[in-house]
Amino acid sequence: MNRSNIPLRRSASRALALVLSAGLLAACTTTTGSGNTVAEDLNGSLTFGYFEPATSLDPQQGTSSQDLPWLLPVYESLFAYNEDGSIGLGLLDEYEQTDQSLTMHLRDGLTFQDGTSLDADAVVANIERGQTLETSSVKSDLASISSVEAVDDLTVELTLSEGDAALPAKLADRAGMIISPAAIEDGTNLAINPIGAGAWKLVEYAPGDSLQLERFDGYWNPDAVKLQDLTIRLIDDDDTRLNAIRAGEVDIAQITAAQVELASADSDLTVRTDPSLAVDHIGLNIGTPPFDDPLVREAINYAIDREALLEGLYRGNGIVAWQPFPPGYFANDPSLENAFPYDPEKAKELLADAGYPDGFTFDLKTNNQAFRVQSSEAIAGMLADVGITANIIPLEGPTILDEFYYQLTVPAYFTPWGGRADPSQTLDNLFSPTGLNNPAKIANRELTDLLDEARASTDQDARGALFREASANIMEESRMIPLMFPGVTFAIRSNVIGYSTGLTGKANFLNVGVAAEQE
Repeated sequence: MNRSNIPLRRSASRALALVLSAGLLAACTTTTGSGNTVAEDLNGSLTFGYFEPATSLDPQQGTSSQDLPWLLPVYESLFAYNEDGSIGLGLLDEYEQTDQSLTMHLRDGLTFQDGTSLDADAVVANIERGQTLETSSVKSDLASISSVEAVDDLTVELTLSEGDAALPAKLADRAGMIISPAAIEDGTNLAINPIGAGAWKLVEYAPGDSLQLERFDGYWNPDAVKLQDLTIRLIDDDDTRLNAIRAGEVDIAQITAAQVELASADSDLTVRTDPSLAVDHIGLNIGTPPFDDPLVREAINYAIDREALLEGLYRGNGIVAWQPFPPGYFANDPSLENAFPYDPEKAKELLADAGYPDGFTFDLKTNNQAFRVQSSEAIAGMLADVGITANIIPLEGPTILDEFYYQLTVPAYFTPWGGRADPSQTLDNLFSPTGLNNPAKIANRELTDLLDEARASTDQDARGALFREASANIMEESRMIPLMFPGVTFAIRSNVIGYSTGLTGKANFLNVGVAAEQE
């Protein structure tokens, strides 16, 4: 696809950019429903349409941030994300943190969905499993913990090998989701039969199709659970997903930027775009030629016309990305903005300097949703203009990630990176020597030292400066190809009450309800 074939909309909205650059972490919302106050049906049902299947319903073995909408209803974490991205309490009543330890006090009376007690021993068993399981995807999140001990029934003490200011944020994510030890011990296949302490428990799971859940009456915060039944449906085709919500088959659906205008014209729908820390990027295995050469990676950064992608494919809904973090966020380095302006001639010069005057050919794998394929085609057209041939191979998201992380057969892929509550989580996963998203396990000493120092510091200003230095280091060697901060866009039926995503951009159904039918 040639770049000139991408339609342009120069007058498109910049609402998301304005929200983030102003430092505001509230949602941008376009409303088409009536907005009237209605009574909630506390025995109601809700169906959520999502675009990507779960890699696993075992939170310690899944490999995609897109697993979280499938996991969050079933599992409760030790800490929790607040809507503004800050960290609150989940299973914990309180905690104390120093450079050497994190002491966590559990809420009294917690239970798992299988009826067993959630106590300090259960937390110890989960953390030890996450650290030692061969296929664990949370090892790097737990790497700073040198030992874990149950002090009493409700108190867990983590001894740290180094300061880790981001540890509560990590334990608000999948690393802190607590699985029933009874299910672990009896060999339950948690990939398809999850058992946690979340607000909803499993009824039926059909991998690649749907997850059916019902309210867990033993949940510690019953006032936040406003739905009796919750169903998550996989609808990976973008048009089918939009048609499903327009027909009333689902109540909430994540949609693409190209569908906003059509969805907004439906009076029964509200279209909402929430800012998030998610970034669309080209992920590279920098241990695989030719991507092991920084000049090649830099050439790709210059070869892509991000503004054309924003206007033509994202329909103006997003912010062009030049680094891991968006404008207005404390870890963003303003000096990196427009670091790689579209310059195909410079890209060709860099390729020649790297020994590829005639370019090269590689496989570009991408999620099989129409938007991702179309975007990949646009990217391939831009790369073709500088002599690089990208063979686009669409696959399901979990397949791409398995091949990238474990089989090490993917040189490059186009995919979203889901937002995390703390910058350390993003940078450690993508760029540290132990990061799951760094299959080459390559990191230079300066970057590693910056990440270690940022992780150890509790001073927000100091951490921000360190993250900015780390971002500069990453982009100096073009260790990533960031393209867009797209935000997260949903179509929501008028019967839904209270739905939004936080800054992490992940669907969470607590405090979400449906309107009672009027007699």
